Amino acid sequence: MSKIYDALRKAEQSKKKIGGKPKGNRRIPVKSISAGRAGTFLQNMDDDFRRSLRNLRNSIDTQIKNEDSRVIMFTSSVKGEGKTTITAFLARVIALGETDKVLLIDCAVDNPELHKLFGVDNEKGIIEYLSGRAKLEDIIHTIDENVMDLITSGQRDSSDVTQPLFNSALMANLIREVSQYYDYVLIDTSAALEAAETPIIGSYAEGTVIIIQAGKTKREVIKRAIMLIEKHKGTFLGTVLNRKKYYIPEFIYKRV
Repeated sequence: MSKIYDALRKAEQSKKKIGGKPKGNRRIPVKSISAGRAGTFLQNMDDDFRRSLRNLRNSIDTQIKNEDSRVIMFTSSVKGEGKTTITAFLARVIALGETDKVLLIDCAVDNPELHKLFGVDNEKGIIEYLSGRAKLEDIIHTIDENVMDLITSGQRDSSDVTQPLFNSALMANLIREVSQYYDYVLIDTSAALEAAETPIIGSYAEGTVIIIQAGKTKREVIKRAIMLIEKHKGTFLGTVLNRKKYYIPEFIYKRV
């Protein structure tokens, strides 16, 4: 299977126009938030970065074909490699096309960040749903009306119960249900080698993308993360090389 190596920098040779099947009228009531608050962190996205994210989407679509809904898990080998930022920006770029419905789920329960980026409360989230303390309609926030929604992480009481919650029929049912309404379901998770629930979550997705910070993580560590995901019956799609430094002008790299 081909990889997505350096997908934030290298353009695809051919572009594929994506138009998922209509999901119909959503039957899940959701909370609305201010579009201004939701879009503030997009103000510094330059054209090159936006183009790179579109190329990442194209790479994912090339890997996963003939799917009404693309459920993708984003993770890293260790903390601090930029996975949450890339996942959030990718979700917004897809949603801005206004042709595909996107659901962003924060499963990085050890250090959740998505609710901060989008300016929503984190009182109830996926933890409360999996614990039976909230219904699905209680935890979905609308970021862009009829285009993009967000499920936050919620409040984790103990790390000891996290793995059983995600390794449950409720989690499988959640993914099945949201797949009926969204063209893309993007799941942000904790680092694969640092959170026991992450490889389990990968088993519910069509594929997993691993974010790698250039010059930080050793190849052996990345291989261990990939093996762990595949051991739990997850499908590894490829990697995104983040924060790569160019020592000659970048346009020269694009020519070689």
